[in-house]
Amino acid sequence: MSAAHDPMKAPISLHGLGFIQVQLQAGQRLHVWHPELPRRSCFEFSAIHSHRFDFTSTVLVGTQVNIDYGDIPEGTYHNVPPTHVLYLHEGPRSPRGGRPWTPNGKAHMSELERTEIHAGSSYQMKAYRFHRTEPGGDGKVATIMTKGREGQKGAQSSCLIGIEPDTDFDRFQLTPAQLWAYAIDVLSGSTAANLIAQAELELLGKVEQMAAYYEGPNGFFDWIDQQRSLRNGSTLPMPGDAQEARP
Repeated sequence: MSAAHDPMKAPISLHGLGFIQVQLQAGQRLHVWHPELPRRSCFEFSAIHSHRFDFTSTVLVGTQVNIDYGDIPEGTYHNVPPTHVLYLHEGPRSPRGGRPWTPNGKAHMSELERTEIHAGSSYQMKAYRFHRTEPGGDGKVATIMTKGREGQKGAQSSCLIGIEPDTDFDRFQLTPAQLWAYAIDVLSGSTAANLIAQAELELLGKVEQMAAYYEGPNGFFDWIDQQRSLRNGSTLPMPGDAQEARP
């Protein structure tokens, strides 16, 4: 029996929380949100989650809304009823790319802080801290996530009590070409007001290296060139104009 395909080893893949994930080098990922991307059916009730690692996320395009949550385990206080079931994500991936959803107790989730992070700015999250993110504006956002310290225990998702989690979301329902098309649409739609800050210019080089290694489409390289040219006060063709592939 063949092992399930692991989306974490794919150059570009879909996530059930409604974004595209592109693997970069040195523990970094490019995340791209688009309003037309598929999301798991229980998204509205299961978007609060944690990560098994610390990370810093820098917004490249658009505005990201990060919402921190406090979680009180069931039974901690008599007058605080649980609101969500917690699910631990550990074990081998399914053929559709997801890890098991193993019930891991209940907790009361309460919103603590809501922050808007604009292009050129960053935010940080600690491992196992619950949060959720929402793309602001037109729903088109791109970020670079840099991983930090990594824990041993798996990440967790939460789902509102009474709602069944969508454990069968298919991370491979879109082809790499379709995913790249969404990514290019988000990245090519950025304007001078939504560019990466000059201090983050080096990130473009890292993204370019990744795209060259994984043979990304021409439009992706065009977007990178456009960002550089805008910083230099010149203009280059929009994505799709170039006909020759990078070596």
